[in-house]
Amino acid sequence: MRPIRTCDDSHLNTGLSKCPVDFARMKGAIIVPYGTKLPAKLTAEELTKLAHADEHERIYGIKGFCEYAVEGGEAQTGSVGYGGLQVTGYSDRADTFTLDKNYPELHASLTKCSNMSWGAYFFDEKNYLYGLSDDTEVLAPFPMSTIHSNATPYSTSSAKSTMTVKFCHEDARAAIERADYVKLDFNPQRATLGLTAVKLVKLSENDYKLAENVGGYDLTPTFGPLIADTATVIDGATAATYDAFKKAITLTVSGSTTPKLKAPKVLLEAGIEGIEEV
Repeated sequence: MRPIRTCDDSHLNTGLSKCPVDFARMKGAIIVPYGTKLPAKLTAEELTKLAHADEHERIYGIKGFCEYAVEGGEAQTGSVGYGGLQVTGYSDRADTFTLDKNYPELHASLTKCSNMSWGAYFFDEKNYLYGLSDDTEVLAPFPMSTIHSNATPYSTSSAKSTMTVKFCHEDARAAIERADYVKLDFNPQRATLGLTAVKLVKLSENDYKLAENVGGYDLTPTFGPLIADTATVIDGATAATYDAFKKAITLTVSGSTTPKLKAPKVLLEAGIEGIEEV
């Protein structure tokens, strides 16, 4: 018998959901390492742990979306001679989100990593999580060839400084054909704040400040008491106290070791969230 050919792509469904989703405004994105997924049973606690995990399994949250625009992802048509128009392909697609303000530290980090591929999920104000179906029971991310940002760094005569983040889809057609979503039973925004880069700044022989890498904002009053409660979160220090008057952390350092905060997952276990010394 001769081989039988099928046309797998010709199956058409025009029926709609019996409970159509009222798609809401996007509020943020969850970026994952390329080729990985969020776990099937996602909770706020699990998401927070992943945001503080080691880099090979860490997720990165970007929130504060206040405007959305799509570029491309449209059917391209053409004809042969006097024949009718046919679809010849789909244009590249990029989803662009405007943030509520300009964030120089985020712009710098995205620029440094603009040559990398990622996976990305999006979530809206009704706690729906958007991604792709890959024929498994676990929602997959949209594969991104790059995620980069653009900014107007300074205010103009008519507008404040602003910033956009552009998510460039690796496969524009798959983003349409295999789009899927799930309803979360929690608000993911609190768990996707991302990690702020910080450093310990030496003031004197034993006194230190904890400051943000970009801009130098003093975080010592916020995290100093927590660090003093758990000195084991600092490599190279055997003890730590917080001086509220000087707003400084006093460390007992072993030998000539340069003290440094431990990995974010260790900090999280001690109740210290959202920072990483780099």
